[in-house]
Amino acid sequence: MTAARLPATVPRHILDATAALLSHRGYEATTVRAIAARVSIKAASIYHHYASKDALVAAVMNEGVRIVHDAVMAALAALGPVACPRLRLETAIRAHLRSSLENSDYTAASIRAFAFLPDAVRAECRADRRRYEQIWRGIVEEASRAGLIRPGVSLDAVRLMLLGAVNWAGEWYRPGRLDIDTIARDFASLVFHG
Repeated sequence: MTAARLPATVPRHILDATAALLSHRGYEATTVRAIAARVSIKAASIYHHYASKDALVAAVMNEGVRIVHDAVMAALAALGPVACPRLRLETAIRAHLRSSLENSDYTAASIRAFAFLPDAVRAECRADRRRYEQIWRGIVEEASRAGLIRPGVSLDAVRLMLLGAVNWAGEWYRPGRLDIDTIARDFASLVFHG
């Protein structure tokens, strides 16, 4: 099951502006007025598409998760069902990094602003985030069953470490410094050979 896609009737430029503001200025500074100014429309026009700022923010958060979810699922599907757990993990890391770094405003907003959202907005976004985490839970469990993760190591800790590492890459990654394939290989290597 994939995360829900945005309705076709939603103007992408409004979402893009919201994602950029959230990722660079945070939730509090992302006002309907600031979004409207960024796309050169009246603030009231935004309410034609969204009932509130929080509904718009939730759509951006869920889009950020959907982008990486779909990319990781597509990359894993391309491997086929017989791929070894090590390759599946490295592929998931690579797909997450590529999709998040290429769609940085959406994924950065989803990562950076989530903790600062009102409880109701976080609750609205939790289902998509949990669905995405399930992919990683499955990959880590496969690796453990294959004997690739040392016995006694918490699989939840491994999953959380991996998600933290791939999510944080947007803060330090610079093209030309390290390539994504090398990062994916090295992250997987740390999990299996730490």
